[in-house]
Amino acid sequence: MVNQFKLNYAPHIGSFNYSAGKDPIDQINYIADLGFKALEDSGFVSPLVQFNSTRMGIGMCSQSPEMLNKIGETLAKRGMEMGTFVLTPTKWPPIELVTSGKPEYLEEFLNKCKSGVEVAKRINAKFVTITLDCFDRSLPIEMQTANAIDALRKASDIFEPIGVTMAIETLADHHELFLRTSAQAYMICKAVARESCKILFDMYHLQKNEGRLIYHIDMVWDEIGYFQIGDEPGRGEPGTGEINYRNIFKHIYQKAKASNKDFILGMEHFNSIDGLEGEKALLEAYIHADNF
Repeated sequence: MVNQFKLNYAPHIGSFNYSAGKDPIDQINYIADLGFKALEDSGFVSPLVQFNSTRMGIGMCSQSPEMLNKIGETLAKRGMEMGTFVLTPTKWPPIELVTSGKPEYLEEFLNKCKSGVEVAKRINAKFVTITLDCFDRSLPIEMQTANAIDALRKASDIFEPIGVTMAIETLADHHELFLRTSAQAYMICKAVARESCKILFDMYHLQKNEGRLIYHIDMVWDEIGYFQIGDEPGRGEPGTGEINYRNIFKHIYQKAKASNKDFILGMEHFNSIDGLEGEKALLEAYIHADNF
C-alpha cells in the first residue's frame, strides 16, 4: 500500500532493515513503495568515533563513488528527494573548530565542507548538516558568534554554487556544544545573510533545550530550511514521548501552505522497538501523526 502523506517525511537507510534487507538500494525502493518521497542520512563512519554512529544512516561521505551514484540514480528513478547528509567529523570529541577563529581550525572546517561537495553532487543532495561544535571558553560569546558567522559565510561560497543549503543544527547532546537555541540560530542565519545558510530545526534537540516548539517555529520561521523529528525522552518515533507531533505537523503543514514553502522533515530518530515489529510501529506512528 502506498501511503499518501501530507508532509514530506524522510526516513534513512536503516529505518526498514528487517522489512527491506540490508542493501541500501533495496531499502530506498522499499521506502518509496511505502509512499515516502525523501531520504536523509545522519550517519557517519570515522575511526575517531567509538560508538555506533550508523543507526541513523550509512554515512554518505564514507560510501564509494559507485554506491553514491547508485543511490542518486535510484532516488531520481523513484521521484524522491535527497534530504540532508552529515560530513565526517575531523575531531572527536568535538572542539572549538568554528568558534575559536583560529586560522588552522577555520581551514580544517572549510576543508571538511569541501569534502562534501562531490558527495552532494552524486546523490543530488540539496542540504548538508553543519554543526558549530563547541564553545571556546577563552573568548567572549560575541567573538565566538562573530567567528561562526565568518566561517559560515566562507562555507556558503563552497556550497552555494552547487545549490546546496547548509542546515545549521542546534544540539542538546552536551553542555559544551555552542549552537543551542532557535533564536541563536536565527541570529546567526540573519547575520550570514545567505540563502545557502538556514536553520535545521531539530525538534528533539530543541524540545530538550527550550521547549514551546510551535512558538519557536513561528518565531524563526523565515530562517528555517529543514526540520528533523525525534520524540523526547528516548529519541524514538512520534508517539513514544512527550511531544504532540500530530499538532506540530498540522501547524507546519498549514503554515507552509500559507507561505508557499516546502520542507523535508527528516526522521532522525531510532526505532523504539527492535525488529520487524518495530518497523511496523514506525510506519504506523507516521500514519497516525500525519492524520490531521
